[in-house]
Amino acid sequence: MALDADRNLAAEKEESFIKWLQKGLESKKAQTPNAKKIHQQFETFYLPPIPSKTERSCSNDAAVHLPQEIILQILSYIPRDPTSQSYLHACSLVSRSWYSATVPLLYHSPHFTGKNFRQFVATVCPSINAHIRKSELAGLVRRLDMGNLVHDGSKSLTARLLGRVKGGLEEFVAPQASFAINCLAALSKCTHLHHLDLSLISESLSLSDLFHSIGSLENLISLRFPRSSTNDTKTNALHHSWPPFLQTLHISGGLRDASLLYFCTAPPTLTSLTISNCPNLSMAFISPFLKAIGPHLTHLRISENMPQLGYAALDNLLLQLPSLLHLDLSTDFITAKFFVSASKISPAHPLNFLELSSPRQGFRYDEQEIDRISSDHIFRAIDAGGLSNLRRLRVHRALGWTDSAEARVELKELSELLEAMAREEGSGSAGVWIFNEHGTGTIR
Repeated sequence: MALDADRNLAAEKEESFIKWLQKGLESKKAQTPNAKKIHQQFETFYLPPIPSKTERSCSNDAAVHLPQEIILQILSYIPRDPTSQSYLHACSLVSRSWYSATVPLLYHSPHFTGKNFRQFVATVCPSINAHIRKSELAGLVRRLDMGNLVHDGSKSLTARLLGRVKGGLEEFVAPQASFAINCLAALSKCTHLHHLDLSLISESLSLSDLFHSIGSLENLISLRFPRSSTNDTKTNALHHSWPPFLQTLHISGGLRDASLLYFCTAPPTLTSLTISNCPNLSMAFISPFLKAIGPHLTHLRISENMPQLGYAALDNLLLQLPSLLHLDLSTDFITAKFFVSASKISPAHPLNFLELSSPRQGFRYDEQEIDRISSDHIFRAIDAGGLSNLRRLRVHRALGWTDSAEARVELKELSELLEAMAREEGSGSAGVWIFNEHGTGTIR
């Protein structure tokens, strides 16, 4: 009789918790700003430790519980966002079976604030000496995003944390102030790392030290370069190595042309490149770099604060990139000659998506400018066959393609042409979109 009572009590506890969880998730969808603020204040992100053997033996766990598969199905309805941490935390406290199912999700991608970061470190790194105390929870961390932390840690703490979670870490976003050269040794041991973001680091890193650390990361496919780096004149840039299977590279910050030798040896697996906010880079860097990786590059973005490139610097860009499918380019660097040269490409260039952006708010072409880009230039390049694979076009409103009735007619004709070609081949969305500096767009 006592055992039956315990089972009934456990079942009622589980049932009432599921109802509470369902009610919380429904209210979250229609959450008001005030309620959201209260919810964020309630969020504790207390990370419960794994029960000891003594606690397990003393636990009255003879009651019937939901199968693990059912619990996992219930947990799958919880959105994977920072505000859901309190729900996952509550789930882990229901019973041992709920704990086993929930804790891997809770530690998979922890969201840090100034309040909970120290608590997380105390749980994952209970001791400075790794051989004395080791937390089983450290191996559950897959994504470590420290981008929101500024002065909540130290450089030695970041290195120690990387050393503890290295076994399963797949994505890492470095903090602004608490990452330095002493963290690179621990970073080099995160062999399962897929995505590495160093763009927020404020301290300057040596390029030779950086490549020495990440060159052995065979699983790394995406890298955001630090915004500040220095060239080591005592080492040979040609003797360094890149991650062998890197696919995506983002470059921004204070790189200079002198660092070219480091980049011209990028692996042939590199297919996506973004270069932005690099005021010191000129065509002396851009042209050889694109020539080295051009045959394999499929996605390219060059925009925002690149004053050294100059007017019309990229008019012959497509001739260097025969495999390019997606291009996002600032109109500061090209003229109408860009499309004239593109129209002569044979066979047709594979470019499918083109975005013409303007980094300067309120930018307007001079109405008397001979090389002013218009929708008619793109229409002619498509008609000539050079850009016959183009299907989607996004254009900044500052280019003035909708300022006059005649320009709007030309734009509509171009959009209809792209849509007609897409229908003919049975492909997806096509047409022309106009966007502004806020990123919103409307199809024409």
